[in-house]
Amino acid sequence: MARQKREPCPETEALSEKLGLTIQRLRMADKMSLGDLSTESGVAKSMISQIEKNETNPTLATLSRLSQALGTSVEAMVSEAPDQSSLVQHTKIQDTPKLKSDDGLCELRIIGSIDTVQFVQWYDFRADPGGELKSSPHPQGSVENLTVLQGELEVSVASETWRAKRGETLRYRADLPHMIRNIGEKPAHATMVNILAHAVRSR
Repeated sequence: MARQKREPCPETEALSEKLGLTIQRLRMADKMSLGDLSTESGVAKSMISQIEKNETNPTLATLSRLSQALGTSVEAMVSEAPDQSSLVQHTKIQDTPKLKSDDGLCELRIIGSIDTVQFVQWYDFRADPGGELKSSPHPQGSVENLTVLQGELEVSVASETWRAKRGETLRYRADLPHMIRNIGEKPAHATMVNILAHAVRSR
């Protein structure tokens, strides 16, 4: 009697598909071509392509060679595979780095990613009345963007000074000494984004 063909398991099919996507994501993150990964792992280029497209089920030995070439483990690839969330990072408020100005009246929360700090620096800025945040020059060509969410702030760069109220944005050179001051009678709140010279020059 001929053995009845087993129906494919939906969970296994889903895992296989997402595993292929995980391998492709890791390969591209390392800027490796199919040929590069084939050379590093000893797995045929055509086989890697089929795995990424979910056209074949790789053996454990094949996954082991691929994981070593990608600098991870089979366990990590499998555990990562089912989770294809669009969320890259979730930082809790207690884990957000916080800085104080010299006068103790201004607070900067570093809400930008550490992975992009050399190009873009993003802060949540708060200042009590009279608070001043003095900053040294950033790399040549850098631009700072300050958007006021609450209160009124004054920005000074060298000998020039500007003011911005709620909803307004100031963009100014940050490669000169600069200062932000709360000139209002109430606490001020703003978002501050520094685009450093590396990013400016790559435009």
